[in-house]
Amino acid sequence: MATSREKGKSKKNRFDYCRLKQRLVFLGIIIAIAYPTTSVLSSEKNELAISTADYPVVESAGLDTNLDVPWSEPVLVKDSFEGEFVGIFDRHFFYSRVLDTSARLEVVSLWSPDTVRFLLALRDRDCDFGSSFHHQTISRDCLVSNAALKITDVYLKLGEEVFRLESGNSRFAVDEKLATALKNSPNGNVDIRLIVENGETVDSEIGKETVKAWQEIY
Repeated sequence: MATSREKGKSKKNRFDYCRLKQRLVFLGIIIAIAYPTTSVLSSEKNELAISTADYPVVESAGLDTNLDVPWSEPVLVKDSFEGEFVGIFDRHFFYSRVLDTSARLEVVSLWSPDTVRFLLALRDRDCDFGSSFHHQTISRDCLVSNAALKITDVYLKLGEEVFRLESGNSRFAVDEKLATALKNSPNGNVDIRLIVENGETVDSEIGKETVKAWQEIY
């Protein structure tokens, strides 16, 4: 009887040992799978930190016609309200007619991985003093004035596809589909159309250097 109990006990011990061995092997497999993944993620984070550390730093995300920033290249924006993010500033100016007056228009934009914002500003010289705008100054007997127009919708033509960004109050979200299209946009300038609050349209463009830089942030 004692011998039978000892044999049963020995058999149980071998069974427990086998189960423990299997668990250790399984745990080792999990660690082996997880460790490379963790290493890859850690490596990606380190590479991102190194790359952004090389970018010029801009202390504000605010848009203005007198900005002194690196244009058409990735920068590291450190804004006291919006935090830290990578972005690309772009500007384009031209003469056109808007709000029943001929004026110098300037389109300033800031492209980031999640959003794009626009500033549409006009600069008008009225030598008859017949109009009234914001930020007026007198220069050579002419009234020089600047105003920013609210943008409600934006159209971007990327290759053969047209994207519409709407109801953004001059700031618009960049979804995954748009981000992919921006990244893969053909070389060259990109045509855009801005719709202002009163319904008028202003056609402009994004410069080819900015288009090329999109590949670095999208």
